[in-house]
Amino acid sequence: MLGMRGTSMRASSPTRRRTAMALAYDSEDPMDGTPGLPLPRVAYDRTPIHRGSVFAVERVTFRDDAGRVIVRDIVRHPGAVTVIPVLADGSLVMIRNWRVAVGTWLDEFCAGKLEPGEDPALAAARELEEETGFAAAHIRPVGVFFTSPGFADERMYVFEATGLTPVPQRLEVGEQIEVVKRSVADVETMITRGQLIDGKTLGAFTLWKHGASGSGAAPMGSPELNS
Repeated sequence: MLGMRGTSMRASSPTRRRTAMALAYDSEDPMDGTPGLPLPRVAYDRTPIHRGSVFAVERVTFRDDAGRVIVRDIVRHPGAVTVIPVLADGSLVMIRNWRVAVGTWLDEFCAGKLEPGEDPALAAARELEEETGFAAAHIRPVGVFFTSPGFADERMYVFEATGLTPVPQRLEVGEQIEVVKRSVADVETMITRGQLIDGKTLGAFTLWKHGASGSGAAPMGSPELNS
């Protein structure tokens, strides 16, 4: 995606808006950067150059504190979820997913993008059913991270799913997915051998294994799920 600058992707009638960023200190949002460090003081133009079904691309031109003009093409993404489904015996439900972008099968946890205004926990429950054929009695938030902050603003929300029961799998057109069950030890072995190379799965497993979490499991349909 870094190579998009200078390509022919342009919106039919792009609009431009100018925004000034103020200094921000000691943010309480853990996704807003390192606490105590101010954001750079910049003024910039934003020009939409592409809008697709999954993401948009925006050309950002800004002048930094040193007066240098910098241009970046940024992917604007609605965010996504990934789910770690845990069976009663402690094993994990994973998928083998054919990824057209890299032309190979990848071992992953199920995942999907957020719809506009969608609650991440509800999206996690939906993706779990659609891709693995399991419904969860409990969905627990594990953590969140940026997937590729060098050029995209996508946030990945990680959830653990327990109390699993089989339901019909509902794959989207074009999806090729095989559901597999793996022990935690098997996943760790795959990582050390370089066999598990999907970034979101590596990040999600690390958060889950090290105990990052929200405040307990929320039963599906309970008010806590939407808090």
